[in-house]
Amino acid sequence: MRSKFLCGLLAVSVAIIFCGCAAVQAERQAEEKRQEQFVRTVDLAHVWVTTEKPSDAKPYTILGSVKYTVPFSPDAIDTQEESHKLKALAYAKWPDKLDALIDEKQSLSADASAVTVSADAIQYASSTDRQALHNMNNGLVVSPSGN
Repeated sequence: MRSKFLCGLLAVSVAIIFCGCAAVQAERQAEEKRQEQFVRTVDLAHVWVTTEKPSDAKPYTILGSVKYTVPFSPDAIDTQEESHKLKALAYAKWPDKLDALIDEKQSLSADASAVTVSADAIQYASSTDRQALHNMNNGLVVSPSGN
C-alpha cells in the first residue's frame, strides 16, 4: 500500500514539475516574442523617410533601392502609408543597417491606373547604437553622449 502511495505521489510530483516547466517555457517564449516585437518597433521607429537627400555633413552609404506598385486610389498616395510600406520593405532587406529612406518618389503609370513609390535605403557612417536601443526595456540609459 505504501509503495502504491509513493508511486502515486511520485507520478503527481513529476506531473506538477512537468506542467511547471511547460508553463515556464511558454512564458519564456512569450517574453522572447515580446522582445522581438519591441526590437522591430524600435528599429522601424528610428528610420525616417524623406523626399530629399541628407546633408553632406553626415556621411552615409546607400544600401539599395526599394519600391512597390499599387493600384491608384486616394489611399495609394497617403504619405504615412507610403512611409510604412517603404520601411517594411527596406527593413526586410537590411534589418541591422537601415537608418533612413531618402529621395522618396511617387510616379503614376501612363494610364493613371497605378502608383509606384520608391526610395533609396541608407546607413549613416555613425549609426545609432541599435544594441543600446534594443535594451531600453532592461533599464539601460540610451544616450549618444553616455549621460
